[in-house]
Amino acid sequence: MGRPPSYTGRRMIRRALLAFLALPGIVAFAVPLWIARPAIHAGTFHWLGLLLLLPGVVLLAWCVRAFLVRGKGTLAPWDPPRYLVAHGAYRVSRNPMYLAVETILAGWAALFASVPLLLYALAVFIVIHLRVVFGEEPTLARAFGTEWKQYASRAPRWLFRSRRAVVGVWIAILVIMPITALAYEAYADARDAREFPPPGMLVDIGGRRLHLLCIGRGEPIVFFEVSGFSNALSFAAARDRVAERTMVCSYDRSGMGWSDPANGPVSAGDLARDLAVLQDRAKLKAPYVLVASSIGGLTAELFARQFPERVAGLVLLDAANSITLSPRLLLARWIPPTACTAGVIAHFGAMRMIDPFGLYRETTDAARRSAAVMYNSRPWMQLCAMARGLPDTVQQFATAPPLRGDLPLTVLSASSTIELVPLGIARFVNVDGLKRELEASHRRVAAWSTRGKWSIVPASTHLIASSQPNAVADAVLDVLDQVH
Repeated sequence: MGRPPSYTGRRMIRRALLAFLALPGIVAFAVPLWIARPAIHAGTFHWLGLLLLLPGVVLLAWCVRAFLVRGKGTLAPWDPPRYLVAHGAYRVSRNPMYLAVETILAGWAALFASVPLLLYALAVFIVIHLRVVFGEEPTLARAFGTEWKQYASRAPRWLFRSRRAVVGVWIAILVIMPITALAYEAYADARDAREFPPPGMLVDIGGRRLHLLCIGRGEPIVFFEVSGFSNALSFAAARDRVAERTMVCSYDRSGMGWSDPANGPVSAGDLARDLAVLQDRAKLKAPYVLVASSIGGLTAELFARQFPERVAGLVLLDAANSITLSPRLLLARWIPPTACTAGVIAHFGAMRMIDPFGLYRETTDAARRSAAVMYNSRPWMQLCAMARGLPDTVQQFATAPPLRGDLPLTVLSASSTIELVPLGIARFVNVDGLKRELEASHRRVAAWSTRGKWSIVPASTHLIASSQPNAVADAVLDVLDQVH
């Protein structure tokens, strides 16, 4: 087709600009930025997304100009081009403008590591495809007749001229995407290791190392057994206050924080033995006061029952315990597959994109450090290993001796369900029912010792040591007084 003369009238340019703002401006820019506003406020960006975003913007700008200069119109359906545009990118695809929009949306999703943006991009593509097939192409066929028919026979609707080409591209994507995701996770993990080295020391417990951090001086040593995804730096305010009186140690269980992962299924008995070996290798004098939070309560309870000579006192913070373990858990066949699926997808950087704990919404160094040690694959594979070891855990509690009857014991329950389960699965769990069962078990655990105490900590979340550190410090100091 012949080239029409260039047209640069101001009125036409204004119409093209208005059409751009009304359509791709909203779809490809305004809506995605609105969806991504939490990440924008947190200042969290993954700059690799620019590799998609910038080429998409350039291609979209070219299409707008081609419609204006060659087509004598705009991209808006109420002001379409008067001439068929069939040069440049339109030789490769009949819809490069829509491909540009999708590339931009994919760039936003990668830039902000946002699953909602990825789903939005997919929804937009489905709408675009239906509009092209049932709306635009029949309209163009009526408007340009033979010219459109000849052009459509030369240029594919998107990028592929045959079904074989479509299948080939999808196979390539299914191969390239996992490899790229694995490479990204390896890069991010190595970057985090350089930026956030272990603050304590790594103790060899026999082919594996556990991360140990001790502060303060004095005896007996207070050992913090932290919650499921916490690490040796967690609960700093409570630890610091107790450290004014005695030595306080915290550590990372296998696979958590800066500790090496274990091989195969992991039971509470395995974790209790790890703790005993760690204490021996670090030459820490027993007995200890154990302070356990959340899932750490299982390790602390079994340790106290299997190694009673090493435990001078026990403080449980809204903690799991052997009462919360029941035979019905063994019948819940979905637990190991679900936990292990989370471990597998974490190898592909999925946890960094999902952000299940909302850490990327914060801008503090502490939040970035927590994301570095929580969003790599090791903690999630540890969760898988513990789920696989659940039958052994139940059996070990069933055969362990009871807790010492005169042990100084304080059991604290949270006043709310906040942080009891991760945000991503809260909708699938009866959180209120879970809290009631947990609180009832706390009352029973406190009755195991003649020196047992139970109370609810006002205005506290599940992680009591984070939400009410002074209440935790007071409870620990009270147990220390009983020990002395």
